[in-house]
Amino acid sequence: MFGRFVKNYGKKKIIDGISGLRDAIVAFDPEGATEAEITTMEENFDKINQEYAKAKQDWMREKKEAEEIEALYNQRLAAAEQIQNRIDADPDNARQLNDALTQLVETLEGMTSDVEQEKEEARDAKEVMEDLDETVKLYAENLKKARSQLKAAAHAMEKAKRQEERAGIKAERASRLAGLKQGGSALGSALESMNKQAAEAQARADAAMHKAELLGPAKVEDNAIIKEALASVSGTPSASVSISERLAALKK
Repeated sequence: MFGRFVKNYGKKKIIDGISGLRDAIVAFDPEGATEAEITTMEENFDKINQEYAKAKQDWMREKKEAEEIEALYNQRLAAAEQIQNRIDADPDNARQLNDALTQLVETLEGMTSDVEQEKEEARDAKEVMEDLDETVKLYAENLKKARSQLKAAAHAMEKAKRQEERAGIKAERASRLAGLKQGGSALGSALESMNKQAAEAQARADAAMHKAELLGPAKVEDNAIIKEALASVSGTPSASVSISERLAALKK
């Protein structure tokens, strides 16, 4: 049956190189596969319908043969009864009539089994025909429903694929968002590290400055006398001026 399916699909746009399983064909072209399946079912229906037609012909032939032999039997039986009645009415020809009746009765006795056999063959042929008739009707009903069912199945498959694609997109988006959040955390950590390094560098710079001041050459301003003289000429009160002198200076 699968070989027939592939052949039928070839009629419906099968591409070169596709020779795998039915699922591969359905996945490639659900609509084409639907048509192929319908065509396969139609071929099966035609085959069964032909078997039914042949069985019907057989039954009609067997029925005709049974009816003909039964009609002949009944005709001969009626003739035998007529001859029997003539024997009583025509004693002069009783011997000849009796011989004819004997021959006819022997023939009827030989026909009995043939009549039953023909009837039985007709009954068997009718039973086969009726079974095939039921099968054909059932298959026809299924064939009517098949297209809508297969289309519904193809639609469901396409819907499932779209849902799968959407789920993949959502998963990818969630992964990217997670990556951004991790990146933000990494940025915060880098900024914190940079600030820490800057503070450490500033501390080192301050230490170096302090070291330079401590170890560098002394300034002339560091001399107390020079410092006081400079303050005097600049109008800045000397640190050595007493508080009384500073108060007196305010009263001027």
